[in-house]
Amino acid sequence: MLKMQNLEAVKDREGYDRWHQVSCRNYSYCEARRDSDYPFSAQISSWRFGALGFSDGRLSSDLTQLDRGPAEIRKDPRDHFMLYLVLLGGVCLTQDGREARAQSGDLFLYDQAQPFTLKFRQDYRAIMVNIPRPLLISRLPRARGLTARRIAGDSKLGALAGTIVRQITKFGEPADTHVIDRLGSSALDILATTMEAELAGPPEVGCARERLLTQVKSYILAHLHRSDLDIETIAKAQNIAPRTLNRLFAIDGTTPIRWLWEQRLLACYKALAEGHVCRVTDAAVSFGFTDMSHFSRAFKNSFGMSPHLIRRSRH
Repeated sequence: MLKMQNLEAVKDREGYDRWHQVSCRNYSYCEARRDSDYPFSAQISSWRFGALGFSDGRLSSDLTQLDRGPAEIRKDPRDHFMLYLVLLGGVCLTQDGREARAQSGDLFLYDQAQPFTLKFRQDYRAIMVNIPRPLLISRLPRARGLTARRIAGDSKLGALAGTIVRQITKFGEPADTHVIDRLGSSALDILATTMEAELAGPPEVGCARERLLTQVKSYILAHLHRSDLDIETIAKAQNIAPRTLNRLFAIDGTTPIRWLWEQRLLACYKALAEGHVCRVTDAAVSFGFTDMSHFSRAFKNSFGMSPHLIRRSRH
C-alpha cells in the first residue's frame, strides 16, 4: 500500500542535526559531517510500496558526508540494500574497495550491512529504494559484489530502471493492495535484471564442475515444494553419486542440504513479503516444510523476525 510516512523539512545549522536524525531513522545509523557553514536545508519524504521502501531526499549544502562503519553497524544492524537514483547533483559512494561517482540519471547500489561512505555536494536530490536483503538475494545472488558500481542513466536498461523508479513515486493509492504487491514485485524483477546485466556482465562458461553445480541448483530450485527432497533424491535425478554432490557444493563452501534450506527460506520470505500467499502455513507448505515449529524457528534465525511479522508488515 502506498502510504506517506513522514515529511521532514529542515534548515540551517540547527536543522542539520535534525536531518541527521531523520536519515538515521529512515535508513541506517551513520556519522555525518559538514566541511563548512554553507547554508543548509533538506527534505525527506518516505513511503511504502509493497515490500519496498521509497524515499525522496533533497539536500542543499556544501560538502556533506555520511560514514557507516563497524561501530555504527553494531549499534544498528539493519540488513538491507539501498538502490539510489540520482535526480540532481552528484553523489560519491565508497564501499568494499570500490567507488561510484553518480550524476543525474545514474543509479547505484549499496549494502547497509557493510561499511560505506556517501558524499553529497551542494544541491542534491535522489530517490532511494530500500530493498530487504532476502528479496534481492533471491533474484540476484551476486548482489554483494555489485555495490558501489555506477549504472549509467543513459544506457537502455539504466533509463528503463530509472523511469520505473520515477513512475512509482507518482503512483496513486489503489483500492486493491494486491495490485501494489504485484507491481512492486515486477519492478524489483526489472531492477535486479538491470543490475545483473549492467554490472555483472555475461555469465562465465566455467569448468564442467561449475556447469554441473549450476544444473543441480536449477533442479533444486524447481523442486523446492517437494518435502522428500534429500541428497539421494537429488543425486539420482542428476545421475551422480551423493559424494560427488557434496563435493560440488563444497565449491561454494556449503552443503546440498544447507543450500536447499536456505533457498526454501528465501522463497518463503519472498512469498510472504510480496503477498503471494495469504497465510504463513501456505508459504511453508508450498516450499517443502512440514514441521511448522521448525519452520518458524529456522525463519527467525535466518531473518531476525518471525514469518508472521513479515506477513503483517504488508498491512
